[in-house]
Amino acid sequence: MKGLISLQKLSKLTLEEIENYLKKRFEDSGGLLNLSNLPHPSTFKDMDKACKRIVAAINNKEKIIIVGDYDVDGVISTTILSDFFEFIDINIKWFIPNRFEHGYGLSTKILSYIQDFDLIITVDNGITATDVASWCLENNKTLIITDHHTPPQKLPNAYAIINPKQDDCTFIYPDICGAAVAWYLIAGLKEHLKLTINLKSYLSLVAIATIADVMPLLHINRAIVIAGLKELNNSQKPFVSALKNHLKSSKFKSEDISFWIAPLLNSAGRMSDASQAVRFLKSDDLSDAYEKLAYLVNTNEKRKIIEEEILNQAKNGVLNPNSSILIIRGDDWHEGVLGIVASHMVRYFKKPTIVLGKSKEGLLKGSGRSIKGFDLFASIDPYRDILEKFGGHPMAIGISLREDKLEDFIDILPNYCDIHTDNTDSALGEIELELIDDKLFALLDNFEPYGEANPHLVFASCNINIKSTVSMGKNGEHRRYQIYQNGKTIEGIHFNPADPLEEKTYDKVLYIIRKSIFKNVELLQLLIK
Repeated sequence: MKGLISLQKLSKLTLEEIENYLKKRFEDSGGLLNLSNLPHPSTFKDMDKACKRIVAAINNKEKIIIVGDYDVDGVISTTILSDFFEFIDINIKWFIPNRFEHGYGLSTKILSYIQDFDLIITVDNGITATDVASWCLENNKTLIITDHHTPPQKLPNAYAIINPKQDDCTFIYPDICGAAVAWYLIAGLKEHLKLTINLKSYLSLVAIATIADVMPLLHINRAIVIAGLKELNNSQKPFVSALKNHLKSSKFKSEDISFWIAPLLNSAGRMSDASQAVRFLKSDDLSDAYEKLAYLVNTNEKRKIIEEEILNQAKNGVLNPNSSILIIRGDDWHEGVLGIVASHMVRYFKKPTIVLGKSKEGLLKGSGRSIKGFDLFASIDPYRDILEKFGGHPMAIGISLREDKLEDFIDILPNYCDIHTDNTDSALGEIELELIDDKLFALLDNFEPYGEANPHLVFASCNINIKSTVSMGKNGEHRRYQIYQNGKTIEGIHFNPADPLEEKTYDKVLYIIRKSIFKNVELLQLLIK
């Protein structure tokens, strides 16, 4: 069966070939998985140890605090664990460090917030918190770390560490998000506390985090997202109803989370305080949810404006244009949007990119994003001694360094002659427009959800005539086309095109097939690449 092939070798595809290609994608990754055969919580290193300690803390009425992170994964992990404790009527506190005041995760800057607690549980962070782990030991505090980021060689001296990426962890799926780890923790606590509650509803939150944190949508993540999206779409929670009304949607798919929900939830932590996103997810009623959603929408609009300003500068700010890993640096850039800017720059330059801005403390702080198939974390990890802070995973890193170390850092970056190669926009093959119907879409829909490691199939059609083109979007930044071939006309959508298609005939057009639902009317469309 053919794989992704270059445009020079396109051949006509049949429905059977398309189906076989998708089946093989999952066979190569270990097959399909469902909720009934997920690994048991106790396969995590330290899971039983952590659960026993938490149960003891509950029985002894110790003071417990959850420390989260300011991105979607951290916000949702915090929500999952705090909601679970509240549901079983255990009084706990939760805290998310402010990006601008405290920096990332469990650090010495937040000691005043945790010093009065007996048990500290991290979610989606903590794997590099060696200083705070030592402080906990000195001050008779118990620290339990739950995280999914790549561990350093020297682990914090915590009471328990639950992280599937530890070398001696027997959980067989290391590439899960922090919220999935938090969900497994409440599953372990359910057993240790001998509870009969159903934890399936929490998967609606885990699904959002899995997609937002760009986890590979294969095996366990696929099973979680499929189940989680069903729970999300059937949920009566105020935040879900508010989102459906705001987005004018009755059903969420993975793309809705990637393009709409995740940026909304992320905006709070990027621009001000991630606690606002947690409070939205925990809204008591619909009125409360609308009020908190309005804040997030307004914050997200501000984020877009600032992001656009920085993007225009970043394209001309590359310090090492001939290198494989690009470094872009600015002075007055808003720290909260540097990760998004890095993602844009990766798509623009087709190379892994690290974007740095100057912090109030005078350090250069920022984020790096990678391209498919290249482990950015592993490439930088050997040189962490030159950095002030470093963490992340293969596709995304956080970094800070002194300005006088910047040239040294650029000089030691590894160089790979073929790192710039990226076949994201390659087509599987050619199809005629007449093949695009409900039968083909149903076939493609069987392999949802699409995303990281399970990308939408890109098709090509030849000798395509663009019959009409009209602008759409708030500022006319997008295009809608009527696309014609051999008697068949279908609508095409082109988001933010650098070169909009004109009313003429094209040799080849690349696209993804999707279904749009507007006013309860379903319409097949081509999403132009």
